Amino acid sequence: MKHRFIFVFLVLHVGCLHAFSQPVIISGKLLNGKTKAPIPYANIGIMRSNAGTISNPDGTFSLRIPEKLKKDTLLVSALGFGKKPIPIQFLLVNQSPVILLHEQPTMLSDVSITAKREKNKIYQLGNRDVSGGVLETDTLYAGYATALLIESTAESKKQGLEFPVYVEKARLRILRNNLPSFKFRVRLNEVDSVSGHPGADMLRESVVMESTMRKGWLEFDLTSFKMLITKPFFATFEQILDKNDRTAIADGYREFIRAHPDRIKIDTIEFEGKKEPHMTIKRGGIDLPGTFIAVSSKEWAAKKYTCYTRQTSFAEWVKVRGIVTATVSVSNQPVTTKEKVTPCAKSDAVCNAQKVCENFMDETGVNGMQICVSRDGVVKWSGVFGYANVETQTPVTAQTKFRINSISKSLTSLALIRLMAERKFDPDAPVQKYVPEFPEKKYPVTARQLAGHVAGIRDYHENDLSDLIRTEHYASSIDALKIFSEDSLLFEPGTRFHYSSFGWNLLGALIEKISGKHYLTYMTETVFEPFGMQATIGDDATKEIPDRSTFYDLTGQPNDLGDISYKYAGGGLLSTAEDLVKFGNEILNGKSLTPKQREALFQSQKTKDGKDTGYGLGWYTGIDRNGHRIWYHAGDSFSSSSWLVIYPDDNLVVALVANSQHAAAFDIYEIGELFYRNN
Repeated sequence: MKHRFIFVFLVLHVGCLHAFSQPVIISGKLLNGKTKAPIPYANIGIMRSNAGTISNPDGTFSLRIPEKLKKDTLLVSALGFGKKPIPIQFLLVNQSPVILLHEQPTMLSDVSITAKREKNKIYQLGNRDVSGGVLETDTLYAGYATALLIESTAESKKQGLEFPVYVEKARLRILRNNLPSFKFRVRLNEVDSVSGHPGADMLRESVVMESTMRKGWLEFDLTSFKMLITKPFFATFEQILDKNDRTAIADGYREFIRAHPDRIKIDTIEFEGKKEPHMTIKRGGIDLPGTFIAVSSKEWAAKKYTCYTRQTSFAEWVKVRGIVTATVSVSNQPVTTKEKVTPCAKSDAVCNAQKVCENFMDETGVNGMQICVSRDGVVKWSGVFGYANVETQTPVTAQTKFRINSISKSLTSLALIRLMAERKFDPDAPVQKYVPEFPEKKYPVTARQLAGHVAGIRDYHENDLSDLIRTEHYASSIDALKIFSEDSLLFEPGTRFHYSSFGWNLLGALIEKISGKHYLTYMTETVFEPFGMQATIGDDATKEIPDRSTFYDLTGQPNDLGDISYKYAGGGLLSTAEDLVKFGNEILNGKSLTPKQREALFQSQKTKDGKDTGYGLGWYTGIDRNGHRIWYHAGDSFSSSSWLVIYPDDNLVVALVANSQHAAAFDIYEIGELFYRNN
C-alpha cells in the first residue's frame, strides 16, 4: 500500500494503491565483489515500475514482485559500483541469493578552467520557500526521491555567478519528523538531454545523513568531493526507509484514518493539464508517523523552479507542482587541479577499443573478458581484461578458455558443409534417414531446416530453468536426444523461424551417426586442428581442463550452471577470442570452403511464404548500422557470453568472450566500426 501526502497547510495527496495478483517475494544480500563487505542503501527494482526498494545497512533486501512483472529484469545499482541486471526468472529458482557488485573506478576528465584571481564567493541556489510538506509512506517499497533543478538565476548572474561551479553543500528542509530517526541520501544528477529528467549520477559515492531532528535543515557537506559542475544539474534527495520505518508509518496512517474518518475529504487539483486526486485531512495530520519534507505549493514557485519525484528506485520521474524546499551552495572558484586522462587519437583504433572495453567492464562488473580483431587475415589487436578467477586473482590471458555458447552452432556448420561436400548426407532428406533414434513427427524434418531454425523443434522451456541447467552427463549427442525427441513439433517445418538449440543438438547426433565418431572427436579432427584452434574443445564436466575460466552467474557468484554435455553442437564448446578469429579468417579467406559452399552458409533461408529469415546455416546475416555487410553469431547463458562478427567486404573479424552473461549487451559493432574506419 502506498500513500503520498502533499500538505499545503496540511492538504493530503494520496497516490494509487498497488494491486497484486499472486506476487512473489525476492530476498537476497548485496556484497562488494572484491572485499565481500555488505553494500548498504543500494537501489533495487524494476525499470519504469513502482516495484523497487533499497538495501538495508547489512546489504540485505526483500522485494515484492507483482505477477505481471515476473518475466521482467531486476536492476541492482549502487553509487560507485557497476549496475547488474538480473532476470527475475533466474532469481525465482535461486532463493536468497548473494549478489556481488564490483567497484567502478572514478575516471576524471581533463578540464581546463581559467579563472580570475578574486575573492571566493558562495552562492545559495534553490528554493527556500515553505508552504507545506510531503510525507512519503509505503508499506511495500522504498526509494522515494525528489529532485530540484539547480541553475543560475537572474539574481545570481547579476552577482557574478556563472557555470562552472564548485559544489560545497546541499540542504534539505525537514518540515516535521515524527520518527526516532530518519535517513536521506543526496545525489547530484545530470539533466537528461532528451527528457529533461534527472539523468546520470555525478557523485560516485553514497552520501547518507541520519538525523534525530524534529525540524530544520538537513545539511550534506560535499566539499571533499571537489565537484566541478559545468552546467545545470539536479540536487536529488532520496529517502531511506527500512522495514521498521515503513511498518510504523503504515500502522500510524491506518490508525489515524480509522480514528478520524470524519476528517477525510477527497478533492482534485489540476497540474499541467492533468487532474490529480487529493485527500484533505481537516484539522491536522502533521502528527502522522514519518518525515515530512518541506515544499512550496505556490504558483510562483512552480513557474520559477523545476521539480521531479519518483516513487521507487527505478520508477519513472514525474514532474510535480509542489517544489521541494532545498538549496545548494556553490562557489565561483572551481577546482584547479584534476587528474589528467590522456584522450585517444581518433585514428587510434586500438586505444579507443581498449577504452570501450575498460568502460564496459567498469559499468557492468564483468569479471573477465577477451577480445580479438583481425584485418586482412592479420591480428590487429588482442586484448585481455579482468580475472579468469576472482577468488584466486588469476588474470585472464590469451589462452584462457571461455564458453562460446551458441557460436558453437557456427563451428558445427563447418562439419555439416564438409559432410555435404563429401556427399555423406542429403540436407533436404528427412533427418530420420540418418538418425533413426529421432522419432518421426507429423511433418518431415530436414537437416537444412534444423540448421536454419525453421524445423519446428522447440527451444528451452522459458519458465523451467531445469530444461537449460542440467546435471546429467550424456555420453554422446545421440544419447542426449531423449531430452526432446518425444516432443511434438511447434509448427509445420518451413512456415516460420523459431530459434532452437535443441535442433542443433539433433544435428550433432546426425554428425555422429554419419561419421561414426563422437561429435567432439570429429570436430577436433576436421575443424579445430586443421584451423590451428588449439584452445577449442568441448566443455566436458568430467575432465580437468587447463586454463578454463571460472564462470559467474547473474548474481556474481561462481556457478557452472550444470553439465552441458547435452548440447556440445549447439552451445557446449570452449574457445578463446584468438581461436574464434582464426576460425573467422578461415571462413573468410581459407581454402576449406569453395565459393559455393560459402554461399550456402550465409544465404538467408526463406519461409514457405517467401520471407527471408536472416539466418543461413549456423550464421545470422545482415548489415551493421553503417550499412556494412556482416555475418555473425552471438551466444550467452546465465554464466557466459560471446560474439563473433565477420565483415566480408572489409576483410575484418571481431571476436569477444566473457565469463558472465553481461557481455551479451556489449556493443561489438562499435569495435568493428573503429577498425574499418581507421585502417
